[in-house]
Amino acid sequence: MQNEPISYPLPIETIPSLELSRHVDDLIEVRDFLEGRDIRTANTRIERYTNYLRQAATGGYGSVDAAKIFKGAAEGPFEQTTDWLLYVLREAHELMWILKGLRVHIPRGIDAKLKIIVGGRDFAALDKDSTSRDAQFELRIASYFCQSNCEVDLSTETDIVAVSDDQAFYLECKRVGSKNKLSKRLSEAKAQLRGRMPKKSGARTIYGCIAVDVTKLAFSHNGLTFAMTNEHSRDVVQKKLIGIAVDSQKLPLFRDCSNLFGYWFQIHIPSLILQPPTTATRFSSFHIFRDSMSRKESKSAKAFRHIFESSSQDDRRTIPAKPLTPRLNFTFPSGTEFSVDESVFKEFWEHGEVVARGINDEVATLKLNNREHAFSFLDFTMVLPSLTDQWRMAMAGEADRARLELVVRMYAQRFPYEESEELSELPYSMFGEQ
Repeated sequence: MQNEPISYPLPIETIPSLELSRHVDDLIEVRDFLEGRDIRTANTRIERYTNYLRQAATGGYGSVDAAKIFKGAAEGPFEQTTDWLLYVLREAHELMWILKGLRVHIPRGIDAKLKIIVGGRDFAALDKDSTSRDAQFELRIASYFCQSNCEVDLSTETDIVAVSDDQAFYLECKRVGSKNKLSKRLSEAKAQLRGRMPKKSGARTIYGCIAVDVTKLAFSHNGLTFAMTNEHSRDVVQKKLIGIAVDSQKLPLFRDCSNLFGYWFQIHIPSLILQPPTTATRFSSFHIFRDSMSRKESKSAKAFRHIFESSSQDDRRTIPAKPLTPRLNFTFPSGTEFSVDESVFKEFWEHGEVVARGINDEVATLKLNNREHAFSFLDFTMVLPSLTDQWRMAMAGEADRARLELVVRMYAQRFPYEESEELSELPYSMFGEQ
């Protein structure tokens, strides 16, 4: 592991977010919407997400026996209680985003898609048949247009047809899970648009777009990200997204399809943010439009972006940001005890880098005021940028002091605010276009 100098300032306020109880309210609304259209939700993933989040909202996510609720997912990539929370929120947030669109406009052909997504497996990371998540991605993209009061049709050969006053947008939606499939899936979508877009739609101008979910391509585990701050989390995802978009521009994106004017790449992934402690689900986007466009096409591209941007409004139920007080000093009373994994310490002390371990592997402990804090390899990797070669040189000959300072830095990283203790339970979460 290289010692990369990534630094983000400590935030001085909380992140606007929703209480978990609000997530439960929305999932109940999703359930009622489905049941009202004769789509059964009992003993489906909709019911299981709701049960999990209801228990997490009332008793804390750490007290929920998630493996009992999600029996078929026990073999999944869940190493600790936070993993269960993030994976559930990933699914819940996508359903909540779809709900935002359905509150404004109900597309034609919606029931067929809803029946498919209800029957899917609990978590995308466990999918063997992608049919359910393919349909869910289509509904996620359709939600942008529904929220913008477009007339949306999901019943045609084209995945999504969205009609505004002046334009008719035809969209093909693809999910790409590996680099070697990117070109194939984009070519397939382009051929579908070429064969399915009509030449006229009344007085409206017709434009094609290819929406591509590249989450699994960017993060092969299709799982979680970790970050120091909200800005760090955003940059981690955006860097991946931009890299994929840049690589795709080496392909003949717009050849042989005159009405295709744009590609819309998206990553949908949950993130655990260290400071202030928060969970976030990001729907991060990157658009590629045709280089040379007429004035009319440029106007339509602007209208398309407006649809995308106008959908990213804050939820009125969001808890606003609150100020936080950074700790200026830390007191460690007599009797404080600490320990460090000597193999990790020696490797770093001698080489300035450490071969990766499991992120939950314990590397240090600190017993303070009758409470023991365990620090994982993830804690170590997040403090690593501050442990420069200059720091190691300054500590030459003082290995015991270096051990203590390493533990203190991890403790200070975890509890940097006067309010840190009350923030530690993660009772809130944020989601949306980031």
